Amino acid sequence: MFSVIIPVYNCEKTVRQVLDSVRMQTRFDLVEEIIVLNDGSTDRTGKIIEDYISGNPAMPIRYFQHKNHGVSYTRNRGIHAAKAEWIALLDGDDIWLEQKLERQAQILAEHPEICFMGAAEPLKILFRRRHGLCKMTAADICLRSCTPTPTVVFKKSAGEALGLFDENRQFGEDIQFYQRFLLYDSYYILAEKLVRISIQKKYFGESGLSSNIVKCSKSREKNIKELYDMGLISKPFLTAMLLFSQIKLCRRWLIWSAHRCIAMLYHP
Repeated sequence: MFSVIIPVYNCEKTVRQVLDSVRMQTRFDLVEEIIVLNDGSTDRTGKIIEDYISGNPAMPIRYFQHKNHGVSYTRNRGIHAAKAEWIALLDGDDIWLEQKLERQAQILAEHPEICFMGAAEPLKILFRRRHGLCKMTAADICLRSCTPTPTVVFKKSAGEALGLFDENRQFGEDIQFYQRFLLYDSYYILAEKLVRISIQKKYFGESGLSSNIVKCSKSREKNIKELYDMGLISKPFLTAMLLFSQIKLCRRWLIWSAHRCIAMLYHP
């Protein structure tokens, strides 16, 4: 059913836990293959992966290596190489909870119209908490970017038809790709906790692309404008959302600064 796509770059501290989280799935039988793609790591990531494959011969791991091209190129390469009908995304520093694939497979069996699904808990939009399976609108997505990549599953054929990840972008390319599933009227979020994000970071945004909050904000605004170009939101709503994005940037910067100060205080 699923081809699991795992891009890794300098993940020597986490990659073993990531692979373990796939192996420990309650419905591991749903995993047709695990495609691990090393995006030019310069640490011991490659050696750890090779040792893991040797120590777990029953796991259907396909291992690819290439020079550093970025996460979008790496994900796209894995998706194109995938053999299963469904793609399940995972990153090199996130882990799945044991029931992740089982829960999503149950939902997909009950709702064959779905071709894209993520998960988030809690799922709140404008102070209103959502429960169960939620069909998202363009307005919902503008108000809350609620689709962590390691929760995402989608039909390979549908994703490829939409162009996959933009390899020319460094920020917001994941949300940009996911929101295109609105064109299929099939953007769903399951309001359940199915993953743990950034397992080695003291706080989200400590390092990596997510730490550049200004560029992340600009990419968010670019994605909102694309929704307008797609005819999915109105001009007044676009204007309101661009203003909201600036307010959100200020709030996020304050939170990030506070987390950083606390981390420096307790972990000098």
